[in-house]
Amino acid sequence: MEDATTVNNERWTLKWPHGEATVQSLGGMLAPVRFDLGAGRSVSPLHVAPWGDDPQWPGLLRALRGEWPCLPFGTTEAPPGLPEGFESRDADDAWRHGYSSNHMWRRVEQTGHAIRLRIDYPPESPVDYLERLIEASPHEASLSVSLTVHVRRDVTLPFALHPTFAVPPEGVDVLACPYRTVHTYPVAIEPEFSQILRNRSFASLRKLETWDGSIDLSRLPLPQQTEELVQLEACEPPFVLRYPADRAEVKLDWDPGDFPDAVLWISNGGRKYEPWASRNFALGVEPVSGFFDLGRVVTPSADHPLASRTGLAFVSSTPRTIRYRLSAIAY
Repeated sequence: MEDATTVNNERWTLKWPHGEATVQSLGGMLAPVRFDLGAGRSVSPLHVAPWGDDPQWPGLLRALRGEWPCLPFGTTEAPPGLPEGFESRDADDAWRHGYSSNHMWRRVEQTGHAIRLRIDYPPESPVDYLERLIEASPHEASLSVSLTVHVRRDVTLPFALHPTFAVPPEGVDVLACPYRTVHTYPVAIEPEFSQILRNRSFASLRKLETWDGSIDLSRLPLPQQTEELVQLEACEPPFVLRYPADRAEVKLDWDPGDFPDAVLWISNGGRKYEPWASRNFALGVEPVSGFFDLGRVVTPSADHPLASRTGLAFVSSTPRTIRYRLSAIAY
């Protein structure tokens, strides 16, 4: 297997009348993206980690940015301190968020409005290869993405997309999506900083209980240093963000038949160790078929509301294509 710390991380750019988008070979990650809104205005909604492209960091951390697919989705080690009734197990490989997140994709084709990428998985994996097509709309500020999954055998895997949005100092309004319930992570993400009460369910992102009050996730960045994960059960896309300084709304749309929920990763300076160094401010909006990012290593208690979220089914004889869209409009 190639070592992502030593291989050249190529980048390819699409330019069209309504914007510009760059895709890199590491993880097939999409960012930066600029959407032109007319009258000289634009918005660049996707996050690029503050350390840029630094080969000293392994796998996806080397050049973390933007949007990419994760198959299988999630961490590879069960966290300590799981609630009663939860069971931990071993992951079947060492690649956090899957092999494709940590290795180099290759460009298969590029036209004036589209880029097609591919990555082949190791022979022992149930996944054979992934194809990723990113297309710019000639008529508007939008990008359509399709991901086709080819598997070697029938398998169900936790699966997610990983769009990560910028949280500028001037703020972003999280208009979100209609959803049924907000479920909080079963453990503290960063014990020193995470504040939301663990393994609970709440009605609204605007009021999640903490150890000393409540927290409102509808406006970022937060005033307090923290790192949080929540899962929005039955999230009905599109998911909407508003960037007031740019007077722009950004929408992420997907098929809820593929991803019934959305995991929100709120990175608000709550990781003080390198490479994060308390300087990472971002919002992950991750359409998901699975249990948080724990589906590879944790089985929740049978009575947990998300216990049935075991992943997406793939059939060896039938490639499965996932489609989603990122767009922006002025307001």
